[in-house]
Amino acid sequence: METDSNVLLQLFREGDERAFKKIYDRLFFPVYQYARRWLTVVQDAQDVTSDSFIKLYNRRSQFESLANIEAFLKITVRNACFDHLRHIKVKTERQKELTRELNDEKEPDFSWVEIQEHYMQLIYAEVEKLPEKMKTVFLLSFEEGLKPAEIAARLGITTRTVTNQKFNAIQILRRSLEKQFVLLFMMVKLNELF
Repeated sequence: METDSNVLLQLFREGDERAFKKIYDRLFFPVYQYARRWLTVVQDAQDVTSDSFIKLYNRRSQFESLANIEAFLKITVRNACFDHLRHIKVKTERQKELTRELNDEKEPDFSWVEIQEHYMQLIYAEVEKLPEKMKTVFLLSFEEGLKPAEIAARLGITTRTVTNQKFNAIQILRRSLEKQFVLLFMMVKLNELF
């Protein structure tokens, strides 16, 4: 039995897909159940569990025993669950904040709203001019609120590439919108006076 485990581990470390499948079949359900302790949505627990197995496979050469693999999976799942719950909390707080703003009794300053809408149109027009990959990284970051690691995983690129693309996009947008920022600032100040 010990020899079988050693052979399985060695094959897994070498990248053997059948060995990985055996480990996956053996550990998926317990790791999934572990994720379900924190996540009530079945799909979220399945996603977190699957992502953890991908991380395991990518680090397969680092494991010295099946117990190390199981511990790694549980720690990875636990951390992913906490990240997921933190993301939900932030999203919920943002929704509450937006609801409070909508329920605010004072009338909106329509000139300010128009300025904001106009400026957002300018920004999106400039975003459309960005190179395709840079635009995708920028939108995933700022529209969907994804972290660099999440964007990297989704696009199959490195986190460093995501960070560089995001930085470059901001620099390009800053340069192209510099004059409009000054104009917007002046309009805001004028709006405050009247």
